[in-house]
Amino acid sequence: MYSDPVHHALAFAAKHFPERVSRYDDQSCLIRTSSVAVVLARYQTDESTIVAGVLKQLVDAAPYTAQPTLARQIMGKFGPVVAFAVEAAAEPRFDVMGRERTWKASRMEYLARIIDASPMAVDVCVGEEIHRVGSALTAIRRLGIEYLEGIGTPTPSDTAWWLDALVNALGSHPAWDRPDMLGELDRLARELARRVNEG
Repeated sequence: MYSDPVHHALAFAAKHFPERVSRYDDQSCLIRTSSVAVVLARYQTDESTIVAGVLKQLVDAAPYTAQPTLARQIMGKFGPVVAFAVEAAAEPRFDVMGRERTWKASRMEYLARIIDASPMAVDVCVGEEIHRVGSALTAIRRLGIEYLEGIGTPTPSDTAWWLDALVNALGSHPAWDRPDMLGELDRLARELARRVNEG
């Protein structure tokens, strides 16, 4: 059972999501949101981290013009600990001028940011990636590697590059110390890379 704050975060996300299906993997955004919460709970992260994991999905999906208002609402409703973790963990989709970055440029910026992020923000990032890669592998086992080829950006090889770069960066994070989470992400990333290379 989710706690009241987590229920509140899920309801807030459901109310404000600008899109219902992810542009990256054709998954329901609300299913992904609750699934990330489950992953974080499985690793016994605290309640604030789970709330931040839910709200990160919303911020990632929001258009640039909505983000300042959304940030203020999150700060007001969920407090600074959650708000700062969401900001640090959110996908850097836009540059300082509000222009949308390419997927690769966004990931390069993310790598630079995550190495200095708080352990809570890193938990959120890794929880999402464990869910994302696990879901992709499940679909590949059912449908074949063509499932990933049909989605578009990122390509399967882009995804393999990103996961390898992320695992390497997290391995040298000065403050984040969750070998269990990193080990699961590494295992999933290696399996995905193997299937991409075989496909």
